Amino acid sequence: MAKITAKCKLLENVRTIVDTGPTALELAIMSLADCAATIFADVAKKSNIELANLEVIAEAEKAEDSPTLKGVKLKVKVSGKAREALLRAVWRRTEANCPVVAIFKNPIPVEAELEIETIE
Repeated sequence: MAKITAKCKLLENVRTIVDTGPTALELAIMSLADCAATIFADVAKKSNIELANLEVIAEAEKAEDSPTLKGVKLKVKVSGKAREALLRAVWRRTEANCPVVAIFKNPIPVEAELEIETIE
């Protein structure tokens, strides 16, 4: 089973840095890590919690014989001036408000419309 990993690190405010040179599937995993980090930082800021460090690592498992993912694990590494219970509450609010987490947890229907022009 192949593993796809994306690492996102908070630089300042809600600005992050994510891996570079991705495939489309890697980009989707990077979006997940980035959205989780950005929303976490935003929720912490609105809760007056000062973060010293925040890193979100998304590890996705993909079967060799399938183009889709089997599952994704998010590892959130955070330190800040707050009790553990408060940081866990920030994560719960992050999960509830991160649109990319929602897409991964509850996939949305996709409708394709093809516009084809044949050239002779």
